[in-house]
Amino acid sequence: MIFSILNNCTTKLIYLLFFFLNYSYAQTISGTVSDSKGNPIKANILIKDPNKKEDVSEFVIAQKGIFNYKLKKKYSTNGLLLEVTAIGYKKYEKLIKAIELKKNINFDIILLKEEVEKLEEVFLESRKRPFSIKNDTVVYNVESYKDGTERKVEDLLKKLPGIEISDDNNIIKYRGKSIETVTIEGDNLFDYNYSIGTKNINIDLVKEIEAIENYSENKLLKGIENSDKVILNLKIKENKTDLSVTTDIGFGDFPDVNKTPINLSSNLLAINKKHKSFLITTYNNVGENSSPFNYSGNQFNLEQLKENQYLAKQIIPELYLPLVTKNNLSNINNQFFGNLNSIFTFSEKIKTKINLYFISDRIRSDQLSESNIRINNQEFNTFDNNLIEKKPIQYRGDIELKFNTSETSLLEYNLSLRDESIDTNASILSNQENDFRSYLESTNTFLKQNLDYTKKISKKEALQIKITNTTNILGQNFNIQPSTLNDLDFGYDVQNNNNKKQNTSLKALFLGKGIKNNKYSIDFGFKLNNESFNSNLFSQNNTQIVTIEDSTNNLDYKKNVFYTNGSYNWRLGKFTITPNYSLKYIDQILEQEFSSSKSHNLVFEPSITIAYKVDRTSYFNLTSGLNRNTSSLQYFFTNQILIDNRLVKKNIPNISLQKNKTINLFFSKNDLFNQLELYLGASYTKQKGNIFNNVSITENTTEIENFFLPENTENIAINLNFSKLITFLKTNVKLSSNYSIFNSKNIVNNSGLRNNKSVFSSNSFFLKTAFNLPINLENKTTYILQENKNTSTFLNKSIENNLKLIFKPYKEISGTISYDYFVPSLKNKINNFSFLNSEIIFKPKNKNWMLNISGINLLNQNYFIQENTTDISNNSFRINLLKRYFLVNFTYSF
Repeated sequence: MIFSILNNCTTKLIYLLFFFLNYSYAQTISGTVSDSKGNPIKANILIKDPNKKEDVSEFVIAQKGIFNYKLKKKYSTNGLLLEVTAIGYKKYEKLIKAIELKKNINFDIILLKEEVEKLEEVFLESRKRPFSIKNDTVVYNVESYKDGTERKVEDLLKKLPGIEISDDNNIIKYRGKSIETVTIEGDNLFDYNYSIGTKNINIDLVKEIEAIENYSENKLLKGIENSDKVILNLKIKENKTDLSVTTDIGFGDFPDVNKTPINLSSNLLAINKKHKSFLITTYNNVGENSSPFNYSGNQFNLEQLKENQYLAKQIIPELYLPLVTKNNLSNINNQFFGNLNSIFTFSEKIKTKINLYFISDRIRSDQLSESNIRINNQEFNTFDNNLIEKKPIQYRGDIELKFNTSETSLLEYNLSLRDESIDTNASILSNQENDFRSYLESTNTFLKQNLDYTKKISKKEALQIKITNTTNILGQNFNIQPSTLNDLDFGYDVQNNNNKKQNTSLKALFLGKGIKNNKYSIDFGFKLNNESFNSNLFSQNNTQIVTIEDSTNNLDYKKNVFYTNGSYNWRLGKFTITPNYSLKYIDQILEQEFSSSKSHNLVFEPSITIAYKVDRTSYFNLTSGLNRNTSSLQYFFTNQILIDNRLVKKNIPNISLQKNKTINLFFSKNDLFNQLELYLGASYTKQKGNIFNNVSITENTTEIENFFLPENTENIAINLNFSKLITFLKTNVKLSSNYSIFNSKNIVNNSGLRNNKSVFSSNSFFLKTAFNLPINLENKTTYILQENKNTSTFLNKSIENNLKLIFKPYKEISGTISYDYFVPSLKNKINNFSFLNSEIIFKPKNKNWMLNISGINLLNQNYFIQENTTDISNNSFRINLLKRYFLVNFTYSF
């Protein structure tokens, strides 16, 4: 029985083994693939289920025309489909029935040449990515961000993620950093005055805009210098690189004023291998400022901020105009501006740049200032109504020469000469006993020379020597009638100020790159500063001159600094640690007519920056440091200087150093792929030793005496910026919030030293839609809080809302309607302001011309009011505005 069972199992095992061998053997396909001449062909053998021809079940490659393949799947009763393909040959198909799969199958496949047929031209269109990232460079595709309402480069920059432009001073920031300049095809035509290009270059000339981080203009320092500089580079369209001329002609109508609104401009862009030039001439009387110079406000442009250490300070301030809407309706001007920027490449070794400027303007303004003042249980009001006309003229020329003395050395020379004069006339109606007429003449001459030599010692080391010399001569002559200081019949006061500032500096800088690309630098040098100031104040009429007591200043201030600075950039995984030091010997001498003071200080200023890179798009940054500052000459004159019909200033001079401690911490995330930007930062500054004010104020006069005290002041600031594209809503949202607390001290009307606390908060919410519809919108709401606390609390809250509707019913036609609503004070809601502007743009396809029709201040708002607070007052400032006007602008480019 056992033998019978074993015999039965053996039989079944033999049958099973026979079936397995037979199945394995039957599931093998092999063969050859060749052309009609017998030449072997490399081909793809695709195995498919006949019922699912679109899916590939298995495949094998016939290398050198031979294939042998054991099937891994069991196919249905329909068999399988064999498909053979090769480049340049027709496809071969063979249906193998299920019954044929029981045996080994061999094929000799011959492929026929593919016949060439003439086909109609086919165009495939795909949407180009709006940006791309190449190492430290983000490249924005201009066409991806345009909606048809842009005319100049600046219009598009305001729409690019990661880029912001200040409305006050036109400074451009990328990822929170101020950019150094805007180049054209890699050449720096404009230096710090890059707004000439962004405001005036036609956006239709530009193909791409590059944001370049860690930028080094000096090519010898690239990869060695630890640069945190950022620039923007304009890439011009290929068919626009020889010569492009754009002309804008705008005329219109002021329905309520007997004059014609005019806005004319013409610019030329020429680019070739040896030469680049941008030339512009403009004239307008509609509030536009095509120049980089700001004569309508108190905001410094980037160049002034960079050169602040070389410039003498104006004691008597010029005209101030607040920005009212983006059209700047407060700027009632009559401006002519001309500018030439050229770079010539004479050879691979020699390159030169020339910048020439001319500007002439006439700005008119009607301003009313009112204050409600509460001091020591006293309360009174003041007002001044000023009719002002300001006429600035400036001539300027810059030249730069670069000479590569060898492949590893570069010599650079820069010269800038500027001559400026400003005449300001004012008629003043005030609550004082008299009405006044004043005249201020300011002259300003500035000469700056730089000589830089760079030697690249090796691939990892370089040496730079820099020599700078500047001279600034500033003069102010102020007349006011009748006299504010004497009772001379029909007499007037004369205030003369003259300031001369000279700077000479020499620096030797050594740069290097160490282990793991850690970078370091050390420099030695000196700065010699010599500044003189003299002023006199007197009253006179037709018969006599009366010198005002304690009104003459003659002083000379010298500050010599010998220093060494060092920095090491240490990369440790995701951390970057940068310790810095500065060791200075500061020598100060202040000499006045009857006194002199000297100061000699050895100062050590350490600081450290720690950055942690969370991922490719985000990082933390912590910076902390100590430094010592000196005061400027504007706080050194002892005797009084007349500023206007109310105000005189003087000082108790002191050349002691200020001690500063700073801590800054922020988190930054910039994810362009997900259209997400986030910046959250906090800063703390503590200052020991500062300039404080002793203010004496009455209904008719104000006297300010500045003095130095070794007291502490503190400032705390918190900033939040968030931006995100909500894809499914096709809407971009931005949230911006700034909050600061400043603790300071002062003396008012012989009080003791008062502690003041100022709180400022600004919060805004912005959204912009990008629907695939003929209409989209953008809206920004801003809420501002100002609070000053002392014995009394002064508080002001204001709201501003800016709404813009963007229309594009046809490809050739686009337009906007903007509505701005202001509430200067939520406490006093009577003075609310509404502004309505509109624009229609007609731009035919493939044409070189464009027509623009705009209506500005359509509700004809005649004036605007600002409210603000100080520690002793609530203040109101009213200014007149450009009347309603219509403008037709024709643009032609070739």
